[in-house]
Amino acid sequence: MIFAARQLQEKCQDMRSHLYITFLALTKGTLNCDRLRKIMQKFGCPERFTHMVHQLHDGMTAHVTDNGAVSEAFAVTNGMKQGYVLAPTLFSLVFSVMQMEAYRDEQPGIRIAYRTDGHLLNSRRMQATTRVSTGTVHDLLFADDCALNTVTEEDMQRSTDLFAAGCVDFGLTISTAKTVVMHQPPPSAE
Repeated sequence: MIFAARQLQEKCQDMRSHLYITFLALTKGTLNCDRLRKIMQKFGCPERFTHMVHQLHDGMTAHVTDNGAVSEAFAVTNGMKQGYVLAPTLFSLVFSVMQMEAYRDEQPGIRIAYRTDGHLLNSRRMQATTRVSTGTVHDLLFADDCALNTVTEEDMQRSTDLFAAGCVDFGLTISTAKTVVMHQPPPSAE
C-alpha cells in the first residue's frame, strides 16, 4: 500500500492536482465467518477453497500460556482475526464487496491517465500519438486497513461517509483514533 500511495502522490504532483488520502483502520480486525462464506460463494470462489478456508477456522481451539502454565483448551468463536495467514486476502475480499455496495451509485476517486502499454504517463510531457486510457484509483487496501483517495475535500468527506455506512452494514467498526487525513496541495499552491 505504501508504494502505491507514493506513486499516487507523484502522479497528483505531475497532474498539478490536490491529493486527499484518508487512512482508515478497523477497531477489531475480525470477520464474521458466516458472512465471509456467503461473500466467497457470491463471488464464485470454488467451493473447495471456501470449504478449506473454513476448515482452517471451524473447530479451532487455543491455549493461553502464562509463566509456563498452560490453560485448558478453549474454542475460538469470534471469527477470522488479524494475524491469521489468510487475513490480508480475506479482508481485501470483504472490503471490496463492502465498497461495491457502499459506492454503488458513486465512484469518487482520482482519475489517472495511462498508456495502453501499462505505463503511467505525464500528460505535460506526452506528445506522442499513443493510445491513452483513464482509470480511477478509489482506494488502497491492505488487510483491515484502507486508504481512500480523492482530489477534493468534498469528495473526501462523501467517500468517508459512504465507507463508514458500509462498515456499519457489514458489522465493522472504524477506529477514529487511527484515522488520519493527509492533504497534499499541488505544486503551484505551495
